[in-house]
Amino acid sequence: MKDQQKVLHRVGDVAPSGGKLAGDMLYVRDLVGVEFTITEIQKREGDNGEYLAVVIEIEGKKAFFFTSYQAFVSKLRKCVDDLPLLATVTEEVAEKTGRKYFDIH
Repeated sequence: MKDQQKVLHRVGDVAPSGGKLAGDMLYVRDLVGVEFTITEIQKREGDNGEYLAVVIEIEGKKAFFFTSYQAFVSKLRKCVDDLPLLATVTEEVAEKTGRKYFDIH
């Protein structure tokens, strides 16, 4: 039996992160009522399931935000092939529960 050397791999090669995103990181709440352009949508997997990294431009500056909000994920998954897109985040109130949530239009 031949002696086989074990090849060592880097964690980043086996399970790469999504990579660095250009611009400032924003929170969804920072985008309420602001019109912006979505230039890139990256699907990512985290410990709690799928989430999105959304790259945007606001007034000519690059920025990005992360979201796992179902209202966003279900809409934005359908938009990946139609970029760039104009968007605005709104804060809504659920009729039945009165709970506030964010939506994207």
